[in-house]
Amino acid sequence: GEARARSEQQTTENPALSTIPEPLAVEQELSQIISAVLTILSASKPEPSTPTSNLQTPTRNATKDSADMSSHIEALFWGTTQRLLGGEGSGSVHIAYEDLYASIMFLACIYVGGQIAARLLRMPSLVGEIFAGILLGPNLAGYVPNPVAFVMLGEIGLILLVIEAGVDIDLTTLKLIGTRGMLIAIVGSFLPIVFAFIIAISLDPTNIQSAIAAGACFGPTSLGIAMNILRQAKLVNTPVGQLIVSAAVIDDMIALIILSQLGALAGDVTVASVLVPIVSALAFLGLGGYAAVFILPPILDKFFYPRFKKENNGAAGLALMFLLLFAMMPATYYAKSSFLMGAFLSGLVFCRNHDVHVRFVTQFKRLLQWLMRIFFAASIGFQVPIKDFGSGKVIGYGCLFTLALLGKLAVGFMVPNFNVCDQYKGLHLRDCLCTGFSMAAEGEFAFVIAVFSVDNGLISADLYAAIVLAVLLSTIVPPFALRFTISHYNKLAEKMIKQAEELEKRRGMTIDAYVSMSMDALDGPVELTPEYNEQ
Repeated sequence: GEARARSEQQTTENPALSTIPEPLAVEQELSQIISAVLTILSASKPEPSTPTSNLQTPTRNATKDSADMSSHIEALFWGTTQRLLGGEGSGSVHIAYEDLYASIMFLACIYVGGQIAARLLRMPSLVGEIFAGILLGPNLAGYVPNPVAFVMLGEIGLILLVIEAGVDIDLTTLKLIGTRGMLIAIVGSFLPIVFAFIIAISLDPTNIQSAIAAGACFGPTSLGIAMNILRQAKLVNTPVGQLIVSAAVIDDMIALIILSQLGALAGDVTVASVLVPIVSALAFLGLGGYAAVFILPPILDKFFYPRFKKENNGAAGLALMFLLLFAMMPATYYAKSSFLMGAFLSGLVFCRNHDVHVRFVTQFKRLLQWLMRIFFAASIGFQVPIKDFGSGKVIGYGCLFTLALLGKLAVGFMVPNFNVCDQYKGLHLRDCLCTGFSMAAEGEFAFVIAVFSVDNGLISADLYAAIVLAVLLSTIVPPFALRFTISHYNKLAEKMIKQAEELEKRRGMTIDAYVSMSMDALDGPVELTPEYNEQ
């Protein structure tokens, strides 16, 4: 109607436009043309050989069929045209200006919050990003439009981060770790679960089910938080960095197993519901990891990469990586394992290929930085029920549950000594502290388990708020301690380097002075024989 009114107004202002047919006339004319064409085609279609008595063509049926066909084509044509033009019933998506403006402001606040935390407060930037999400998110200000969309973007960033972790795996370093990474991951998951269970059962001895669910929330480790700080400190490719990454990935698998067991606890317990997640996780970790490291890379080197030019190997490998991702994520998810395990295995296949690694970093470095900012602000910040933190009971219980993180810190001292120094001293102590603080940073899976538990009636609303407060503190305090530890030991290393330079300088001056005095003590020039030089 609006288009017709505008057309009439333009025709009045410009008489030359009066020759342009109206939309309705165009529709009728096109309909007649389509009907005529279909009638001609149906009439001219050759019929199979028939007796002489049946030579009369059934034109009435052909005309009727062509009319029906033309009506279907008309409906399809005009319906498609209307949808493309955004007409009534088009199903098109329109973004309001207010939502667009608020989304841009939210992204700006995330960035500014991270910079304030990093530059002014000397804390990890993720702390400021999390608080930006808490303040502007649905649980407080409600300023952010479409919060589910931002959470989805954050989860996409997490998937890309896990892929990068798989690509960055150094097999030589991984051999040094051995089974120690698996052991640290298992102990680092179950020790804080036991501590939190003891705290919960001491608060309410009559509700064992609630205590189990509360303890399960403290098992996961945030790979996103640990990787973010380790990347900034350039420790990902060190033995302790590889150990932390491997343990964090295994921790996420254990978290998914625990979540499935909680699902069985909330519903009917069956043998399949208990065993399937455990068997699936172990199978993907063992068989999938072996295939990704020892079987697929030689096959790709022999049959895949030779089909492309050398300069295109990185792009071809990157495309194949995402094809594997599209297959492995649903495979691991529907097998009751972690879809992050599928992402990790997809990247692990290419851990030996430098071209793919360079291509991935080149293509996704900046994008990954922004997606991880959104991850911390939305996937973590939006989950915090900040209004419930006004209760003294919630704050007290939350601080009490924070003690469960001591179980994470304790596993740091299981790290082997990769350095030439005394055990639990110097750089070995640094590695122990880095591992403990990295493992103590709870992540998105802790919030997922807590939300699942409260939704299924396993824990109360107050207990949920206390657990979330403890998890929130774990995303702030351990990352700050991790960054402080890395900075402290980096400063010690710089100090030792300066001392070594000064010592070498004094040593050189002493040798020069000794040679000068020796030459002065001699009468005239002497031949600098090898024996003299040695003396």
